[in-house]
Amino acid sequence: MSNEAEILPNLLREESFEIVMRGYNRRQVDEYIARTRNQIRELEARLSRALDEVERTRREMAEVRESRRPTGDDLSERLRQIINLAEEEAQSKLGDADQKVNQIRQDAEREAKRVVDEAQGKSERTIAQAQDNANHMMTAAKQEAERIRSSAKQEADKLLLDTRNEAERTLTSAERRSSAINEDATERLTQLTRHHSQALGRLSEISETLSVLLRAEENAGPLEKMVEEIAQAPRRDRQERPDQQPDAPRAQAQAQAQGQGQGQGQHPQPPQPSFPPPAPPQAQPHGQPQGAHAMPQAPPPEPPHVLPMPPAGEPAE
Repeated sequence: MSNEAEILPNLLREESFEIVMRGYNRRQVDEYIARTRNQIRELEARLSRALDEVERTRREMAEVRESRRPTGDDLSERLRQIINLAEEEAQSKLGDADQKVNQIRQDAEREAKRVVDEAQGKSERTIAQAQDNANHMMTAAKQEAERIRSSAKQEADKLLLDTRNEAERTLTSAERRSSAINEDATERLTQLTRHHSQALGRLSEISETLSVLLRAEENAGPLEKMVEEIAQAPRRDRQERPDQQPDAPRAQAQAQAQGQGQGQGQHPQPPQPSFPPPAPPQAQPHGQPQGAHAMPQAPPPEPPHVLPMPPAGEPAE
């Protein structure tokens, strides 16, 4: 009976399980069910041993009664009554023991069934709750994943749009800069072309001027010699013919000079007024006669034309 008193409180003891991740700890539940089943098997074994012990005691008592049954002749009436009362009491105790054993076995079976059912129900409820929690967590995880995916897609679309707008702005700016550079280059090319044309025209003018100067320099040699002869002619005439008018040779020399100038392509000179013959020519520092200033002079060379410089930053041609 002491062992039964120890087992029943253990079966009736309320078990508590730890909550893991909003569910139950399967290891603890499995251990509890295995422990309960072991206790049930142990209780059934004890009941079987108790029944065997009762049966054995019953057989022993029967054997004792058979071996010690006194005969009617040996026993008195009083002793016979005592034996009968003892047998009845033994039978009553055996019946009570059988009833208690049956009651204990039934209670143990009911308790074991209740504990198993309760454990199974609690396990099923825990499993269902864990399944619900898992479903809830799965739904929440799916919603969170969908939210993250949607947010990532929105950010990606925004980033793509910003990148596209930035690329368009960069392309537009590059096109404007390219157009401005092309226009600037075209304008510079036009200016350089104009400057080049002006330079070519100026070079042509300078070339023509140089040609004129060269021709004038070539014609200056015969004219200087003729002027010198004309200047010396009056002296010779005075020496040869003192009574001749001094203006006649000079007029003749002027006429010859005019004819020579017209033959060389020069403009005719107007007639000079008569004046006294000039003094004899004196040596000049450069070896020219004093009357050489009367010869036609070539036009002075023009100063070199300075080309306009292109604006700062433009490439020179």
